[in-house]
Amino acid sequence: MSRETFRRTLRGKGPVSLKSSTTKKREGEILHIAKSPVITMAPTTPIYDAVKIMAKEGFRRIPIADPGTKALAGIVTATDIVDYLGGGKRFEIVQQKFSGNIFKAINEPVKLIMTQKVFAVKTTAEISEAVQIMKEKNLGGLPVIDEENRVRAIITERDIAYMFAGRISGVKVAELMTSQVVTALPQTTIFEAEKSMIAHGFRRLPIVADGKVVGIITAMDIIRFFGTGEVFKHLQSGTITQVLNTPVFQIATKNISTVEPNADVGQAAELMREKNLGALPVVQNGKLVGIITERDFFKIIE
Repeated sequence: MSRETFRRTLRGKGPVSLKSSTTKKREGEILHIAKSPVITMAPTTPIYDAVKIMAKEGFRRIPIADPGTKALAGIVTATDIVDYLGGGKRFEIVQQKFSGNIFKAINEPVKLIMTQKVFAVKTTAEISEAVQIMKEKNLGGLPVIDEENRVRAIITERDIAYMFAGRISGVKVAELMTSQVVTALPQTTIFEAEKSMIAHGFRRLPIVADGKVVGIITAMDIIRFFGTGEVFKHLQSGTITQVLNTPVFQIATKNISTVEPNADVGQAAELMREKNLGALPVVQNGKLVGIITERDFFKIIE
């Protein structure tokens, strides 16, 4: 099936179509799949509180809102925190401003690391508009705001990917997957994994040993690790090095789900939805040949 034929088939199926059947804009379409109500934080909220909320609730992004007006002021993501806690340029703040004292650094207000220029969509937007912005700006999610710029919900690439669960035929995983996979070894440290994630723009790395996938480490695994009480004790004493030198396999997900390259992408989406996953390693004859992520589903949306 050609991609254009596939798109026509997708449009013909109704619920998966991203084209609105009416020209009149009204609140509702995007709110059908966006998550609400949404937790927001004030710009003065300590970074460590953001870590704890993300770890507890499983959120990868939290909109920052003015506590008085409730207006959208910024957004902080799991990637921002991984960047700050050792992965990239934001880690330089920890080293320079706080002389490497991580305890002081994580008690700084979240506005220090949040993105201030936030792309968002209105409650009246069509789903296709949100997808277009996420594709163009390479974003994993968008706050949904009302006319007063108040956060009403949040829509993520996972919400979009799950729309395809069990619905599509004719497009194989091999057509969408990334075949050049950046991986980690079981002994790779958290620090090394963080740097690799930020350098390549990935939120997850399959862990490979003897040619086989033995686990997967995600930005959220790192967030959950930093959100635990045991790690917090280390942070209080300022020993970030000991924490960052922890092997990723220690905190990785070991019970992994995989998919074959010739599987239908609808099957992949169904498996991701069932297991609440954002990605599946693609395995053939026991060997890692690629990875399919929620972002890859954007490739088959006009």
